[in-house]
Amino acid sequence: MFKARIDAGQAKALIDATTKAGRSFGKELSAAINDVSRKTKVKVGKDIRAVVAIKTAEAKKPISIQGKASAQNLQVMVRLKKTDRLGLRHFGARQTKKGVSYKISKKGGRTFVAGAFQGPTPKAIKMSWRGNVFKRVGKSRLPIVQIKGVSAFGAYVKNNLEKPGRAEVAAELFKQVERRIKLNVLRANGLVST
Repeated sequence: MFKARIDAGQAKALIDATTKAGRSFGKELSAAINDVSRKTKVKVGKDIRAVVAIKTAEAKKPISIQGKASAQNLQVMVRLKKTDRLGLRHFGARQTKKGVSYKISKKGGRTFVAGAFQGPTPKAIKMSWRGNVFKRVGKSRLPIVQIKGVSAFGAYVKNNLEKPGRAEVAAELFKQVERRIKLNVLRANGLVST
């Protein structure tokens, strides 16, 4: 999903610092990459929740870290996979006598779907529907269709969060490598023992 490269000058500084400290360049760099991947996963979830009124668990579910960086393999992938759109129950659906209201966007107000329902009467949710919202398609009683909101992936793409996310990942990688350089300089000078 994101690609970030280490700065050549920073790489040289890390090689020099790890050599003087008697540490492995590959291990130090892979530790920095793994830190960045964990922070990226959290950041992507926060970015989604900043634009969509969704619970943390639902925002985090489709985000995964694939692989783990090591001295031999200095790459890892943070992936936000495509999923089905979530039912309106994830967006605070509330049934009234005339329909169902819900809120998807963090910036906008609540939206109303006239004639939609969650159960037989207002405030009575049919347990087998688990709070999902339905609406009749035609004039007859059946068929009914489920009304859905957005997916985490859809919210991320629609709100163009990838470009600023890329810049943040690059900045975080720079920060983590810089931190490792400073730590190894301190190690080389005998100021820290970890």
